[in-house]
Amino acid sequence: MSKEAPRTARSGKTRSVLLEAAARLLDEGGVEAVTLRAVGERAGVSRQAPYNHFADKAALLSVLAARYLQRLGEGMTEAAKGAGEDPFEGLGAMMEAYVRFALENPSRYRLIGQEMSASPHQVVHEAARAVNVRFVGAVVVCQEAGELPGGDPVELAAILFATTHGAVELTLSGHAEEEKGLGDPTRLVRALLARLRRN
Repeated sequence: MSKEAPRTARSGKTRSVLLEAAARLLDEGGVEAVTLRAVGERAGVSRQAPYNHFADKAALLSVLAARYLQRLGEGMTEAAKGAGEDPFEGLGAMMEAYVRFALENPSRYRLIGQEMSASPHQVVHEAARAVNVRFVGAVVVCQEAGELPGGDPVELAAILFATTHGAVELTLSGHAEEEKGLGDPTRLVRALLARLRRN
């Protein structure tokens, strides 16, 4: 084995340790708590080590957000598979998985939103596109099965996502009021799908 291989392995391990430290800081104190210095201290590495892997805090946050987007996409896909053969139930399960991720991991959810809006780093936008492609694909399957209205699947997926996102935001901000029909974002998502269902 070449000398380069162990060095690359060590570098990859250090990067993973740094990202895990950043994740813990994010969960504990939000985005403001994540600095390269704090990450290095939490990871137990030298002050210079974080800078060897990330140009600055923005780069670190972008990579972290991309990781969470990947996990979110995988979770949505697994939820759809777990719903069985019915594509409509699979789509509903994907949307519920999105809601669960957001409510169970608010700091990670906020980071994703922040980075999707403002990050100059393509890694975030590529990860977001991958999640969107899966979601649009699920909408297409439902349309082809006659479960959802026809038309532009991208537009329909955007409507579904916007409603889901809005319901989550209302809940996280404390404005989801039962008397307004906004108590449970999962129930709201299911109600929207029921109104759209063709059968």
